[in-house]
Formats: sequence, C-alpha cells, structure tokens
Amino acid sequence: MKTFALFLATAAVSLFSWNGWSAAPANDRFANRITLAGTNITVTGSNVGANKETGEPAHAGNPGGKSVWWTWTAPTNGDVTLTTDDSGFDTLLAVYTGSSVSALNVVATNDDHGVVVTSRVRFQAAKGTPYQIAVDGYNDDTTVESGSITLSLLFLSEPISRPANDNFANRTILSGAYVTTNASNVGATREPGEPLHTDQLPRMGDTSVWWSWTAPTATNVVITTVGSSLDTFVAIYAGSSLSNLLLVASNDDVDPADGILSSAVTLDTTRGQTYQIAVDGYDGASGQVVLRIASPGLSLSAPFRRPDRTFQLTLDGVGVGPYEVQASADLRAWTSLGTLLKTNLTTVFTDPAAASAGHRLYRARPHP
Repeated sequence: MKTFALFLATAAVSLFSWNGWSAAPANDRFANRITLAGTNITVTGSNVGANKETGEPAHAGNPGGKSVWWTWTAPTNGDVTLTTDDSGFDTLLAVYTGSSVSALNVVATNDDHGVVVTSRVRFQAAKGTPYQIAVDGYNDDTTVESGSITLSLLFLSEPISRPANDNFANRTILSGAYVTTNASNVGATREPGEPLHTDQLPRMGDTSVWWSWTAPTATNVVITTVGSSLDTFVAIYAGSSLSNLLLVASNDDVDPADGILSSAVTLDTTRGQTYQIAVDGYDGASGQVVLRIASPGLSLSAPFRRPDRTFQLTLDGVGVGPYEVQASADLRAWTSLGTLLKTNLTTVFTDPAAASAGHRLYRARPHP
C-alpha cells in the first residue's frame, strides 16, 4: 500500500509539471523583494509563476497579475532611469515609496515606451530614500504576460547641469512678432504636476523645457522646432501656472511617414495673450532645440541660372513636408516639375527643362 501511494504522489507531481506549473519567483511577494546595490546595474529575473498580493496596486494603471519586486535606496540626490528593455514580454514598471504593499505612494509608472512594449521610468531620487520597484506583466483581460526580465538602473548623482528653463517657473521670456531661439534640453526633467505634451502615451517624454511668449498682434503664426537635433513634441498652453494650464495646440511629428520628426503648430493669436510653450523629447530624447515663431508663408527665392543653363530656386519658410513644384509660361497652364521633400527652413530645387524654355514662372504647393 505504501508503494502504491508513493507511485500516485509521484505521478501527480509529474502531471503538474507537464501542465506548466512553476515555483513562484523568490521576489514574488513585496516582503521578499530583492535589494539592488549600485548606481549603474542590470539584473535579470522572471515573473513566471508569480502572483499579485491582496492590496497591491495596479501598476501603470493595468491590472497585471504576475508582479515581482526589488528595492533600491538612493545613496545621494540624483536622477534615476529604470528600464525593462530586453525583457521577454510586455512589461509594466512602477516605482513607489512606502513600507507595505497596501500603503505605497506612486513615484513613477510606465507601460510601453517609444515603439516597444517594454517599460521606462525616470525620476528624481532623494538621498537615503528606499524605492520599491515592481515589474508586472500586461493584462489584456484574458492573459497576463510573463517571461524573462531584464531590469536596468542608471543613477546620476547631483550636482547635475540642467537647462535654465527646465522648470515652468523659470521659462524663458520671448518677445517680438517673429522669434528664433536656440536652447538645449539635455538634463531637463518633468516636474510634478506637469502635463503630458502629447496624447500618445507610449511616446511621452520627460525632458521638457519652457518658454513664454506674448503675441504683440492678432495674426496667424507657426510655432515650430524645425532644425532641432532631436525628435520633439511641442505644446502651447494658456495659463500662468502648471496647475491651471489649458492646452491650445500640440504636435508630435510634422510628417513621420517621410521621417520629419520635428514639430509644428499653426496658431491664430490674440493680441496681448501670453502663450506658454513646452518642447519635450520623444521617449526622453535630448539635444539642441531650435524654436521658431514665424509667419506660415512660403516663398521662392534666390533664382540662379547654372552653367549648364538649368535653373535653380530656393524654397524658403517654416513649412516642412512634401511640396509639388510647378512651372508656367503664362500663369494659366501649370506643369508639375515633381515633388520635393522640405525637411528644413530652406530647400533647393533645380528645373532641368529651363535650358530649353524661353521663360518660366514657378510656384510650390503642399503635396497632399
């Protein structure tokens, strides 16, 4: 009888193994979170077999269901970036303060970042503060994602050089009907209470810088980041503080299909109205920012007949995107010379048929 009973128990264990049963990870429970040490580290793990505890929050706003935990204490004040890049599934990432799973305070959360389904958060850490880190699997109401986890932590200790106009209260004041200014968002941060400057959450940034501009006249302008070295968002607000901002206009990419990742909004201004302008970086991108407030008009300029008798013109203006260039001899019949992609303030095109034409008139129009 003992031998038979032992055989049944062994068979049961084997059956459970065949059906994918796995032991829970060591850090499945908040109380058993793994301590991270260091300031530039990458660790691996898994949430296969993990479960969610009673009272545990929904990480990144998703129910999840297979969370695992780490804890890390900031050695000094500074900048922290955490990612789950290279993990084997669609992750949720959340950072909290607090000492029990049912009494946590959110510091930062993220589901997807950029164009990937792994997660990324960035936050300002305070010396001596323990931060509780949860990685969970995305829950689509039928399945909770699980698999291998790669968790990377990068810490930059203060002092950190930040742009002068990093915070809304320190925004740069612009004046004049039309403006061109250069700045940098390297080291910039997202403030508590700052709005997302795009409605495309996977693309949200955290390297925003601020300007303030009062329109001297009622007119139509384009506010653009054309010429910047990074993929930008631009958002225009009315309001005098972060807590009462009202979105007026925003843009991510001018023409992503053609690879134009600068931003532009067209605005009908009110004389004397002050507009708050935020420029942010896609998925935390940073670099040199060019901000222009200009007339939306385009012009053809700098006509030049080349030695081979072809004719060259420059298309000027803040507009970017595909434009069709046309030629005419009488302003009535127009012939298309082709489409050019304007990616900056000026674009040069050449009319190869001009050598055999008596005279030519030219125009450029946005290509649908």
